[in-house]
Amino acid sequence: MYKYAGKESVIEECEQCLRRLGTDYIDLFQIHWADPTTPIEETMEAIVQLQKQGKIRAGGVCNYTADQMKVAETVVSLASNQVPYSMVFRDIEKEVVPYCIENKKAVIAYSPLHRGLLTGKFKPGHVYNDGDTRESNRFYTAENISRTNVFLDTIKPLAADKNITLAQLVIAWTLQQPGITIALVGARNAEQATQNAKASDVIITPEEMRIINNNLNELALVF
Repeated sequence: MYKYAGKESVIEECEQCLRRLGTDYIDLFQIHWADPTTPIEETMEAIVQLQKQGKIRAGGVCNYTADQMKVAETVVSLASNQVPYSMVFRDIEKEVVPYCIENKKAVIAYSPLHRGLLTGKFKPGHVYNDGDTRESNRFYTAENISRTNVFLDTIKPLAADKNITLAQLVIAWTLQQPGITIALVGARNAEQATQNAKASDVIITPEEMRIINNNLNELALVF
């Protein structure tokens, strides 16, 4: 993976995006990673310039810590931070979410199904295709798949009661967490995309949320 967020590179990348999209401006242009070789302030200067030129409407970041966001905001007012978040990976609740809530920034949560782990479709001993990085991922050990599935079994009845899929329940849980603005969910086909979108209509009551969270608190993965 190549990360470079120098001012001239960000501007050039935006120009390429505009050409590929065939548009005059981009609504939200996000810096995907903080670049350790470039001061954050310099990267954000590119966002300011692009906004002044009318090429982007708003600037955001991805995978930034709360401290990195604070530095960025000495130069520009960020609209969003796109970060990984799921039932089994909740690190952003410590600092990023509180900062975004306090400063009215959108939190775009990606991988809410944790690359399929929270769909319940994986079993210990799963055979992965060549190049599938989940095979070496710490969340996908046989032990962690088993423990995750035990938790998922506790919430399947709730999904059944609502006549929704387990994935839809997990996405709905994600959307109803404090500070979460959007959940970005992958899909292999149009039908999956449609089903995922319907999760936004699911309402989880406070009592149901308490039950889910109580069961989730019992889940202890091994790392």
